[in-house]
Amino acid sequence: MPNEYTSGMIWSHTLPAWQREYFERVLLDTVRMKSIMVPFCAVKEDFRAKDTGIMTYSEVYDIEPNYNALSEQDIWLRGAYLDSRTVTLDMAIYGDTLKFSDYSEIMTYINNGDLRGLVREKIGQSVRDTLDILARNAFLTHPHKVYAGGTRANRAAIAGTDLFHPDLAELARTHLEEAEVPGVAGNHDGDGQVIACVTTPRVIHDIRTAAGSNWLEVQQYAGSAKKFTHEVGMWGGVRFVRTNRLVLPNAGALEQQTTLAAGTVPGQGAAETVDAVYKVGQPGSVRYVQVTSAAGFTVGMRVTIHDQAVGAAVDENDGTQETRRIVAIDAGQNRLVLDKPLLKAHNAGDFLTKALNIHTAIFMGGPAVVYGIAERPTPVIPPKYDDLMMVNRYGWRGFFKFKMFRPEFIEVHETCATVD
Repeated sequence: MPNEYTSGMIWSHTLPAWQREYFERVLLDTVRMKSIMVPFCAVKEDFRAKDTGIMTYSEVYDIEPNYNALSEQDIWLRGAYLDSRTVTLDMAIYGDTLKFSDYSEIMTYINNGDLRGLVREKIGQSVRDTLDILARNAFLTHPHKVYAGGTRANRAAIAGTDLFHPDLAELARTHLEEAEVPGVAGNHDGDGQVIACVTTPRVIHDIRTAAGSNWLEVQQYAGSAKKFTHEVGMWGGVRFVRTNRLVLPNAGALEQQTTLAAGTVPGQGAAETVDAVYKVGQPGSVRYVQVTSAAGFTVGMRVTIHDQAVGAAVDENDGTQETRRIVAIDAGQNRLVLDKPLLKAHNAGDFLTKALNIHTAIFMGGPAVVYGIAERPTPVIPPKYDDLMMVNRYGWRGFFKFKMFRPEFIEVHETCATVD
């Protein structure tokens, strides 16, 4: 269509080198300040992988000690043997862009000269979210996940009453210490084996309120240790970091599912006024999503729109998903009204699912995921190239991969959590 904004990406550096370097530093500062999962990854940069698309990450095993006594005649020794293991990372391109006209309201923001603010708040947020989700998904590829403390065979079998018990933290710490992990803060021989657990606010609530809990708030020991980002406390020698990123919405046992009866467009689906406070969305937008059947859905449910197979809950690797709260239902017309506009397009036949939320707890005794970088995430600001020279594009791109490398350095537990 001639009047539509074009899609795609132009591979062009239109800023002077000093400006590109400045904005890249701003972007990376944003990632460092706000990321939760990425700092727990081992990082390898190999810019030659930009040409091959493949990076190899290797590790040499420790020498197995020979503790048999030697005689004075043993002047020639066989010699210790070194061996290694490797993982291959197939690089992938990630990125996103903001597009808007010279005449849109957002141009007023840019013309005020706050391009740095735009990079930090919008493009920087996109990078942070993308990297953290990709890092999280790499951690969740662990081959030996523990479901409901080992009482369930898989994620779908976890019941709503299967909560995280504090004893699991003590057991996970023991397992990792037995594996002689270096600890997430261990950089030199002799450093203490610091075990950290990254998990959800609900799991931390369940630990805090458990009978006989010996939970320590971070303020009680913060003076003696460097605090992790979003660290909230300690239990059983494990330091806990809180993030909602490890809540997997509607990823457990199915409760209700339907399909979209018609496709949706970005901006669709939200009520005009939400919670009697917010004016949501754009004038003239469609204020509902059309579903095949609204039966079984109720106001207040948090549902996810996604494109997984029928009968399946939400997959954390599905980038099409969006989770929203239902604020109104027109049962006669099979229409659901949501608390926020949809920000992605969805097709007729995509699924709208209500299932148990899965809460993940990742116990870390060292870096188990490698973050391979062939090209760092960097801003991309191409020139205007539409017919009227009025469409602005501010985006980012990167060529990298997150991949599991040392599964023995972590334990991954999946449970449900208390609900209000």
